[in-house]
Amino acid sequence: MTAAVHALARPAAVSVGSVVRWRDQTYLVTALQGSSVHLLSRHADGEDAIVLLDTLCRAGDFAVLDAPVTAPHRVGKAASPPDAHRALGAAALLDGLPEKAREQAEFWLDHVLEVHSGLPGFAEPGSQPRPCYDPSLTTVRQRCETKADELRAAHHRVSAATVERKRLAWLREGMWGLVDRRRVRGPSTHGRVDERVVKLLLKIRKRYEDRSVGTRSRLFELLRRACVRKFKKRTAALMPSRATFYRLLDRLGILCGKEASRLGGGGHRPKPPFTLAMATTLGEQVQIDTTALDLLALDETGRVVSLELTAAIEVVSRSVLAAVVRPKSGGTKNKSASRRHGGRATKAVDTLLLLVEMCTPQPMRPHWSPKASAKASDLPYAQLVEADERMEGAAARPVIIPEMIVMDNGKVFAGRAFMDACAQLGISVRPACYNSPTHKAIIERTFSSLKTLFSQFLPGYTSKSLHHRGKKVAKERLWRVDQINDFLQQWIAIGWQQRPHEELRNPFLPSMPPRTPNQMFAAHVASSGYVPVRLSDEDRLRLLPTAWVRVTEKGVRLNNRTYDGRALGPYRNAASGWPGKGQRWPVRFHPHQPEKVWLKDFRNGSWAEADFVYQRIIGDAWSEHVWDQATAMHLESGGSSRDQSAIARAVRSLLERAGRGPSRTPSTPPARADRGMAVGSSPAKDPYAGIPIPRFDSIASLPNGPEWLSPAPPSPSPADTGSGPDNTR
Repeated sequence: MTAAVHALARPAAVSVGSVVRWRDQTYLVTALQGSSVHLLSRHADGEDAIVLLDTLCRAGDFAVLDAPVTAPHRVGKAASPPDAHRALGAAALLDGLPEKAREQAEFWLDHVLEVHSGLPGFAEPGSQPRPCYDPSLTTVRQRCETKADELRAAHHRVSAATVERKRLAWLREGMWGLVDRRRVRGPSTHGRVDERVVKLLLKIRKRYEDRSVGTRSRLFELLRRACVRKFKKRTAALMPSRATFYRLLDRLGILCGKEASRLGGGGHRPKPPFTLAMATTLGEQVQIDTTALDLLALDETGRVVSLELTAAIEVVSRSVLAAVVRPKSGGTKNKSASRRHGGRATKAVDTLLLLVEMCTPQPMRPHWSPKASAKASDLPYAQLVEADERMEGAAARPVIIPEMIVMDNGKVFAGRAFMDACAQLGISVRPACYNSPTHKAIIERTFSSLKTLFSQFLPGYTSKSLHHRGKKVAKERLWRVDQINDFLQQWIAIGWQQRPHEELRNPFLPSMPPRTPNQMFAAHVASSGYVPVRLSDEDRLRLLPTAWVRVTEKGVRLNNRTYDGRALGPYRNAASGWPGKGQRWPVRFHPHQPEKVWLKDFRNGSWAEADFVYQRIIGDAWSEHVWDQATAMHLESGGSSRDQSAIARAVRSLLERAGRGPSRTPSTPPARADRGMAVGSSPAKDPYAGIPIPRFDSIASLPNGPEWLSPAPPSPSPADTGSGPDNTR
């Protein structure tokens, strides 16, 4: 009974005249001033103290030993038994319960208190318990039976065991123990989503276990396609919304995209605050950069290579002005000191092609969707065609001449060729700070969106790291590099330029839906106009990289290839007239079209064209990447890099093999790694060493019959038969 009395007694408050225990000594509370308590020591050698009330009550040995009957200066902070603390913390949980669950818990609280202590919760101080609930006259079992009879009389189906269970739950958990758990039971794992859809989702997830990890939007699209194939017309009723689908993934524990792993690392993220990219007119700022496309493809020779993407995005309209896809491979080296052959990555000429694409409308291709045309988009097609006849039949991608380009500090952008090309077009260049992606945050975020919306839906998707990469990505049916580039250009015209962008909102009407990049371009063109820039053939030649080489009797030698033509006659072994150049002339070349080179004569402004001398052997379009791979093959077979005709035949062989498609037979196994000298115990001697291998084709056949099984008796000697000369008689 003592425990019950302590659990239900009103806690003693700290007031003037109270005797308290603090720091193993007893004190008399003499005054309360604000939040401070004046303590008078009750020991002869003790010291008085003034402490904060909160510090006093939080002490481990604090207790109120003698509380006065009247407490005119009562303070709300007081000590309480442990059972009271437990019930107090659970009472706050009732606020989030439904109304019926809260009313039911409060109903049981009054009855449980009366069974446990004799008085209900609404009893006034000083009240006496009823005789049937008096703890000094009845037992707990008797009080439970009495309470059950009362509740049944009030039309509540309750037994004495239920009352006892409620009382024990209240002692264990306080107020929370009286709550009906059926009313607070959580939803099922898949919520209200149809169970058939959940099973289909798990099946899709299992099917894509060996593939690269994508984002939630990719899984949502795959589920929608599967529902259309399986449920036909019922897809709209069974397919959950996108928000419900994302919550379902959280319940099922399916992680995608950024949630797949938290490897941390802010990379080169600088400390805030960041400077936002601000622009008010079209072309005022264009950001350009290169990134991995997270895709595998087949190059010109049929080999599996990874891809790189170089793109330019305009800040005001968020339009992708141009994008170039290039393969990336490391190449091979025959010797430690030799040059690496067969390697490939984005080069300076690719950035120059990017500038040309910005200034040129992209034509529609015959196999593209009609939605990709500028005529069917939000671009002001009639006005653009009137200002620039090249826009007729063009794709839905605007043409914006940049005023300033914010570039990365990579070699392809910081090189002389890119800077000279920007100077010719009147474009200023501003390099971003080193290791500061936030200085060109828009292009970085665009790359992330492009991989999410485009790359992960193609076969050969490798994801962003080896942690997310599938096991059999390289064995999938891969597209060629030119095909992926074609897909990307069409997707930019449809999936990016005509897709609403969250950053493209009207600042004066923020409640309006976001605009698409083409809509934003049309709005700015209506106010600022459109001035086309036409690049002539000579302008395109000037944008190509330049090499200073001599023109000899054999022609021009460039990148281990010889070019010659009748137009080079006046320049053979002649001085160019350039200061410090001697007999070297400026020659323009195209790494992706190395069949020709062009020599610039600055004296009369003419161009002299020369062809590769062994082009007739190749007889097809090729690139410098194919030439490097053929050179590597020729060197592996023991050839020389100066044998151009043999390398040209190797180029033709590579192109023919690429035309036949990837080989079905396993490739040549790699060479064994050099492990140094042999170590360990000596091998045991072979007991059969030196014995020749028998020739089974020369063994005679065995005799017929079983006679050969037993040996023939030996023939008698002359001494045994007596046929010698002494026995002739």
